[in-house]
Amino acid sequence: MASTETAAPDIEPSTPVITSSHGTDASGLRRLSSQASRVSRQYSGLAEVDAPAPIQDEAEDSLPHRRSFLEDERRAERVAAAQAPEPLTRKEQIDLITTFCWLIFFSIWGALARIGLSALTTYPGSPIAGVIWANFAGCFVMGFMAEEVRFFAGPPAQDGYLNGNGGELKQLVEENHWSNEKKAIPLYIGITTGFCGSLTSFSSWMRDSFWAMSNTHPEHPRYRGYNVEALLAQIIATVALSVGGLKCGAHFALFLRPFIPTVPTGFRPHLDIVGMVLGPACWIGVIMMAVFIPKWRGIVLFAGVFAPLGTILRFLASKMLNPMLPSFPLGTFSVNVSGSMIDAVFILLQSYSGVSFVGCEVLQGLEDGLCGCLTTVSTWVVEVTTLRRRHAYRYGVASVLCGFASFVVILGTYTWDHGLDPRKC
Repeated sequence: MASTETAAPDIEPSTPVITSSHGTDASGLRRLSSQASRVSRQYSGLAEVDAPAPIQDEAEDSLPHRRSFLEDERRAERVAAAQAPEPLTRKEQIDLITTFCWLIFFSIWGALARIGLSALTTYPGSPIAGVIWANFAGCFVMGFMAEEVRFFAGPPAQDGYLNGNGGELKQLVEENHWSNEKKAIPLYIGITTGFCGSLTSFSSWMRDSFWAMSNTHPEHPRYRGYNVEALLAQIIATVALSVGGLKCGAHFALFLRPFIPTVPTGFRPHLDIVGMVLGPACWIGVIMMAVFIPKWRGIVLFAGVFAPLGTILRFLASKMLNPMLPSFPLGTFSVNVSGSMIDAVFILLQSYSGVSFVGCEVLQGLEDGLCGCLTTVSTWVVEVTTLRRRHAYRYGVASVLCGFASFVVILGTYTWDHGLDPRKC
């Protein structure tokens, strides 16, 4: 089945229009797309929902190429929201509550997985250390979830849209990944925004890049030119592995597509109930452990305590700010830059002479939990790879420059002038 990209006179030229080789009316596709957008309107602004699939090879026999872009989806959302500014229904409000519970649950496990994976891959002589492998793993899972279409139920097509050539229309919708129904499921938001966003960390990436450039470790003396090379290696390797992880995850989902089962639609309410129980229970549990188990506080427990706060703030910032400027995701940009600034402040406070041992552990938990989950690389990579090229370069470069400059201005100026004492924990 072939498809071509044309511009309809009644919509913006940038909006992709698909017509079937069998003469299927493309207006039905647009109706299905807008239908799916309304299903997930409570998640408007999330790149995990708005962005097109990572792999867009619609038909392998003739390889017609359709390219859709993130800013086009968000412009369409703004038009739809302006035309029908209706309040959320009761079901959508319940879905949001369930989503917050899943975000709490997955943010805790994402933060713990990032800390464990970073510790596991950091050893003497390691070629690539720090948070880089956690960023790769989070982007891999993000790509898998974005491309996977079988685990959750099929596209939200109404019966009226499946008459006549409906079979061909439905097949074309599935092949082009136009279905957003799975993206309106709280569990999907929990895995992508919660787990992947917390497993990856933009502030930790900027922190590792600053340490590579500043070379504050006396056991590895080197010239300034080597410091620049170390900085470029940290940035290039992280971008390459993160983008590669997103694509590898998507291809892995395509490979496993014939073997992935489908969860019945009727089973989703049971998953929602599980999420509403697991989220608060895990948060309360990790808080109680932080109170009664001093040994693990600074290593993982305080990070688990503060992780949900960072993830929820990122979720809300994406919803409120990302739709404002479709070609430049302000929500993700603001949390990544502000999280990097706060992270640099916490590092300075950890070496302050007046900080107690427990206070230092709390700061470490805020650094790994709050800042690590407030900032994200997986969402940033999704946005960079689905924006138009000039928009993607502008947004990607601005994010890295501002995030790195935060560490240079806050942490670098003090470190190079006064020196940085060892942290108190």
